[in-house]
Amino acid sequence: MNLKSFDVSAVLYMVERASRPSSRRRYLWLSKSGDGWAAGALFFTYVWLNSAIQLLYLACTAVALERSLYWGIKNTTRRLRPPQAIPGMRPVIVAHDRFSLPSGHTSCAFLFITAMSIQVSPMWSFGYIWATGVGAARVGLGVHFPSDICAGAILGTSVSLIVSAAFL
Repeated sequence: MNLKSFDVSAVLYMVERASRPSSRRRYLWLSKSGDGWAAGALFFTYVWLNSAIQLLYLACTAVALERSLYWGIKNTTRRLRPPQAIPGMRPVIVAHDRFSLPSGHTSCAFLFITAMSIQVSPMWSFGYIWATGVGAARVGLGVHFPSDICAGAILGTSVSLIVSAAFL
């Protein structure tokens, strides 16, 4: 089995699971939690309560770098989303842009968790469960392939590691 057939099979399987109301609600909640509002609220609350100005500088630098790389990769690879690539496939939601690789929700989730794990406390590493769930939800909603999720996770984690190392 090659990567393309795995990607297609996984998307079709997970989208079919999303036809169940409980799965659909879970996928929608996880996906929305990766929109940035949850991580942003947690982050800014932490910065405000702890006067963590250095962490704020790190986050601004990391987000600027990650978003630049994200848009550059997305508009260079121009990989079609599952509904355009798989004949007859219907997504659960409509994506806000045209291209699929990498997953921006996943990239941001992994960027946030990696930075908090390095800069604040290793206990934040439990957040990787949530970040992985955000990525899985994007597949289940039919807007990304699993390889898009892996690319997003690698992008977010890598940028966070590089920027954190520069700030230490």
